[in-house]
Amino acid sequence: MNNKINIPIEDSKESVSAFFDKTFTYLSDVKRVFGKKMIFHDRNSDELKPIVSLSEMPMPLNIEVFDQVEEACDIISIDSSCISIGETEDGTVYAVKSGVSVYNSSKPKSFHIYGPYLVYLDEQVIRQIYRDNPFKEKLVKLVTLDNEYAKDLVRVIIEREVQRYMATKFENSIILVDGSLKPSLFEVEGCSLSEVMDISKERGNTFLGVSKRSKFKLIKKILTHLELLNYAPVKVDVHHILDNLVTKLEGHIFVVKFKRHGYAFRVDVPYDSLLHVDVLLGKVLWNDGFKHGYPESLIMAHSVSIFNAVEQVSIKSALARSLNIVQIPTRKLRRSILGGLKFEGGLTNI
Repeated sequence: MNNKINIPIEDSKESVSAFFDKTFTYLSDVKRVFGKKMIFHDRNSDELKPIVSLSEMPMPLNIEVFDQVEEACDIISIDSSCISIGETEDGTVYAVKSGVSVYNSSKPKSFHIYGPYLVYLDEQVIRQIYRDNPFKEKLVKLVTLDNEYAKDLVRVIIEREVQRYMATKFENSIILVDGSLKPSLFEVEGCSLSEVMDISKERGNTFLGVSKRSKFKLIKKILTHLELLNYAPVKVDVHHILDNLVTKLEGHIFVVKFKRHGYAFRVDVPYDSLLHVDVLLGKVLWNDGFKHGYPESLIMAHSVSIFNAVEQVSIKSALARSLNIVQIPTRKLRRSILGGLKFEGGLTNI
């Protein structure tokens, strides 16, 4: 490899032997994977789906078939995104946008875009959001000091507001949430997930959470197992697996495969809707479209909620013109450090 940095080092077998005690010797015994099936992870952390089974299921599954319910019903999908625009000495400016897609009878009915809205967060504003609650002091510090936490807070606030608005505008509909029905760390009193779900229930609407991925290996195996089945729609109740591992859930957890040649997904159903779970899933199957087994309404909501490069440049330009912003020159740290090394023979890229 001509881009490898070859620096002479003293290779002392004695020092290596001293470093690796019995524990590290066992951990470093990579030969233990000899002959095993393996999925190589992607450096971008994308979800990789095995085409064949990695291994057999370690437990019997109660796979239940359900039917589509041929009853017209609005399927309302909501997604949102937040990006960082710029920072000052005291805080950071964020842009947030939410997208809503409505399907009915397997066809797109309408879509709505809320934003982009500009938000300036500093410690004073964050304290106002949480009403100077002393129990939120640690959270206030986290959001103040960490941009990723701050983006999550802004995104959750607008997403809950849009969910509440849709829950009051529609009735007897199904509202799809991208992710699980688990309260965020950043829920704000007065517009939390549980409060929005209560408002939704008053109008006859039902929330369903649809997750594209799972961090739990056993759930991943169940997902893969269902995907290899030659029939659908089916569901598996997996709530007993996660009940003691995940706290503060607002719904019962299933793994659902909607289409025969599609993927399977985690679906969270509100506890008070468990008696009608087959009807709810059947209505989603009849009224939404499906790409690779995933609701198309959620795909559209995601597509209209994300920021493209033109929007980001336009927001920065408008902000600079309207508020007399003084732009501080910057450089990309990663490129400056890792961009390359100069040797006598020329430039060698890293």
